[in-house]
Amino acid sequence: MPPIDYQMTGRWLIAGWLAALALFRGAPGVDLAITGLFWHGPEVGFSPLADRWLWEFLRQRLWDMSILVFLVSPFALWRALSRNRPVLDLPARVWGFVFTLYLLGPLLLVNGFLKAQSGRARPANVTDFGGDHLFTPAGQFADQCRANCSFVSGEVAAAVVLGICLWLALGLWRTRLARWIVNYGRVIAVFIPAFIIVQRVGTGRHFASDAVFATLFMLTLAWALHAIFAGRLGAWLVRRGR
Repeated sequence: MPPIDYQMTGRWLIAGWLAALALFRGAPGVDLAITGLFWHGPEVGFSPLADRWLWEFLRQRLWDMSILVFLVSPFALWRALSRNRPVLDLPARVWGFVFTLYLLGPLLLVNGFLKAQSGRARPANVTDFGGDHLFTPAGQFADQCRANCSFVSGEVAAAVVLGICLWLALGLWRTRLARWIVNYGRVIAVFIPAFIIVQRVGTGRHFASDAVFATLFMLTLAWALHAIFAGRLGAWLVRRGR
């Protein structure tokens, strides 16, 4: 696993969580204000981003890519372990990290629990934007949606994980690739979740807080799993126990 500074990244994650909670819980109207930027009235609806074939094509292909990486990861993990050598120049612990991150993050935490239990209606379904359901502040469970609800965004979560996996792979491939390719690839790794966030918020499918908290959940989970698969968690626990 490529090394990271756990203390520094941990502080940034805490700062991100505190800022997001202060903003979206302290001023719930921010969600409505941001969504309102893309709302053009009942006759037009939301931004025409949803009607542009290129935006929708890219969105669907990124979703397909996330599914593909998730499905490939357990087989790559099995092959790396059984042959005791990397697959695509990625060792077994990296494939284990990728599989576990997808499984625990987008699949179980986001789609299996939060989206199934939050009850938060999507922006296009609330009364403020032509729907018939009530707006629910971020992080507050409600009864305005029965299934596949707004909080948090499943596609943003998957896009963040895809970006993390690409960034991680580039860190391991950097000695074999030209620097410009690595830098270009990292730009793409950041672009992937940024594009999905704009598309989902701009089309009224998610509030800004859905995207922000999905990102924070995935980054925090990736931070913890990186420590586990890099073997750093056990060492940290031993030092703390002394």
